[in-house]
Amino acid sequence: MLSNLIVTNQKVILIIDQLNRERIALKFIGSLLHEQGEGKEIKTLPIGTQLKHVASFETLLNECNNNNNNQLNQSEPATKTGCNIILPTLADLLCYQTPAYIFDFINKLRRSEHVRRVFLWASPQHLQHPDADYILAGCEYLSELVLRLETDTTLSLISRKPGGGVTNKRFTCLVSKTEFQVTPLLDAGETIALAAATKIQPHDEAVKSSDPGGTFKIELDEDEVVARNALTLPYERTSETAEGNIIYTPDADDDFDDEDPDEDLLI
Repeated sequence: MLSNLIVTNQKVILIIDQLNRERIALKFIGSLLHEQGEGKEIKTLPIGTQLKHVASFETLLNECNNNNNNQLNQSEPATKTGCNIILPTLADLLCYQTPAYIFDFINKLRRSEHVRRVFLWASPQHLQHPDADYILAGCEYLSELVLRLETDTTLSLISRKPGGGVTNKRFTCLVSKTEFQVTPLLDAGETIALAAATKIQPHDEAVKSSDPGGTFKIELDEDEVVARNALTLPYERTSETAEGNIIYTPDADDDFDDEDPDEDLLI
């Protein structure tokens, strides 16, 4: 479900709505929190002209502080302390407060130990401000998680972790009466890598069948022995054996005696 991706340890969540659905912002965010069992921990700012009073913003901070102290007195687990705050849409805030004050207030909420999460909804088409692009970029900078509603069936999610790592994923979405289902989409690189990993080439299959276990043959049959013996290697030289004859030619100084000196030995 989408709530599993949104209701996490990230503290400031910005929802960029490209579908002009600001009227469902509060209900949409509330449903995500209810799915995760945190619907009782929601606090909001007053809407309309009351947003031009700075006291309204200060009151919200004080309420979060008081609520957190009450939870501690009741010995609730530390992981359950803190409030989930749903701010008015960015377009409404800009009607009554300056961008500098809005950024400062979001930063105070982000640094407060009594605030668990802060949700801000922004529809770019509704931002009637000359510096709307820069203001939206500033909100993205302050946010740790940015959900972008792109079309009726696709959305993207940018998550920034405390260690500095950033993930950017896209999903297809299917909205039913009871839940908001999302399915991850693979980008082009991941699709190619997956296809390459699962595809078996004919050549690879032939090699695999011919050498299934990586073994080799060490014995020769009769025909292979004959063929090996008949093979002449390039560095071998063959020569025919001939009977050896010793030919001696005496010199002029030799004392050659025709008689056999050993004939009396009966050898």
